Amino acid sequence: MHTQLTKLIGQRFLFRGKVWIIVEILREEDALVIVPEQAAQNQRIQADQYGNAMRRCDHCKTLPLSNKDNTDEYSMEVMELLSGRIPE
Repeated sequence: MHTQLTKLIGQRFLFRGKVWIIVEILREEDALVIVPEQAAQNQRIQADQYGNAMRRCDHCKTLPLSNKDNTDEYSMEVMELLSGRIPE
């Protein structure tokens, strides 16, 4: 069931008021990893004059793939994420 989700890696989704990108499907952990679009675009870390990292961004989130009550269904979080797919 989860193999179809690998096609969505790199796709953008509106999820809980932010645009997120699917970056990884963790089959062994039965989880899906998403990162805010802004964080994916800002890959350079800006340092201050002392060399300390100053860029702050949201962290990635890990969502459960399967529904706890029925492992043949996606979790509510994944269904909510998929419903917000942004066409390219």
